Amino acid sequence: MRWIGRAHVVVLHRYLGLVMALFLVIASLTGSLLAFNDELDTWLAPQLFLPQSPTSAPLLDRFVLREKVEQQVAPQGRVDAVLFDLRAGATARFPVAPNPDPKTGKFHVLDYDEVFVDPHTGQIQGRRASTAISLRAEQLMPLVFLVHHSLALPGIWGTLLLGVVSLLWTLDCFVSAYLTLPKIRPWMPKWKTAWLVKWHAGMYRATLDLHRAGGLWLWAMLLLFAWSSVMFNLRDPVFRPVMGIVFPFNDSWRSVPLRANPVLSPGLDWHAAHDAAQIAMREMSETVGFTMNVEELMALDRRRGVYAYMVRSSVDLRSDAGNTAVLIDADTGKPRGHWLPTGGASGNTVSNWMGALHMAQVFGLPYRIFVALLGLAVATLSVTGVMIWWKKRRARTHGKAKAAIQTTKQRTSGQHGDTSQAM
Repeated sequence: MRWIGRAHVVVLHRYLGLVMALFLVIASLTGSLLAFNDELDTWLAPQLFLPQSPTSAPLLDRFVLREKVEQQVAPQGRVDAVLFDLRAGATARFPVAPNPDPKTGKFHVLDYDEVFVDPHTGQIQGRRASTAISLRAEQLMPLVFLVHHSLALPGIWGTLLLGVVSLLWTLDCFVSAYLTLPKIRPWMPKWKTAWLVKWHAGMYRATLDLHRAGGLWLWAMLLLFAWSSVMFNLRDPVFRPVMGIVFPFNDSWRSVPLRANPVLSPGLDWHAAHDAAQIAMREMSETVGFTMNVEELMALDRRRGVYAYMVRSSVDLRSDAGNTAVLIDADTGKPRGHWLPTGGASGNTVSNWMGALHMAQVFGLPYRIFVALLGLAVATLSVTGVMIWWKKRRARTHGKAKAAIQTTKQRTSGQHGDTSQAM
């Protein structure tokens, strides 16, 4: 950036920060809450997450449970998933999709898209629309997620907007790091002071030091969260092409095209699909070299005509949920794609690590606390940046006003001098 000029880089950092400030404050504070999403969601809406049956009651067969739930949402809705990892003391959370009206052919409009079911009895305890904008207790955490991901704006506009902000944030990580470098030698001894905060040097100096030193100490994590935000919001147009320059990717999970019409009656029923998916998963485990630990779920994607079968395996990053998956054709059972958290293409592994770190899904409670605190730190850096800009702006405005007054006095004095000479 030397050829651009430091003054230009300062201006770039200033205006990047001003453009991003409000968005980063919103995203970081909501992100701090989402680090404890499950606990907060359960606390706010225990009727959805805690089953009414005693934990000693036997769990229903997984396929029987799905049928019972579908009977309760039919005929307007359907359940396109089997949940295998049922747990006593926790409800089962099923996605619900609308069914077409046999008379009109149009899909029913549902006011919910997920149900919470007692796994011991199959009874639905609650329903929720995951994308609803509401301040009801059971809707607060889904709303927090919507705001974090897309500002709760309709369509794709919020996602695109925050994606652009994330891209600017990524750029500003490098700009701000450059601005901490000393102008003259010796660089290292002088750069050391940029990492320190002079708390007793006055309010403005402490604010400036906090903004600069905080950004330096957290730089690697700030860059990680900025670029992973680009991954979530601008994956296809930006993240994937850029990362593909360096890392190979396996895109089979996303490569199955949409069908002209949704598959309403797949050739394989749930039991046959499960058998075929187990064979495909076993073959992949032998090829890659991993161990399958727990079955998670199987879901039918009617738009693409495939079943997705997910398990928890030895190549997963999370210890409490599985993300190892295969896709099989809904009519033939033939493999159509797969997803490996680690152990496959390096681009997928890097992306999965970035996503897991961003969502605080690894390293247990200490890292989740760190992510929550990091969100507060990002908000602090944004606020202190605005404070520094405002202070400098006031100083510049005051300096210009003072200079204007001085110029006016000089002109007035000169005019008096000319008048006296004329007399």
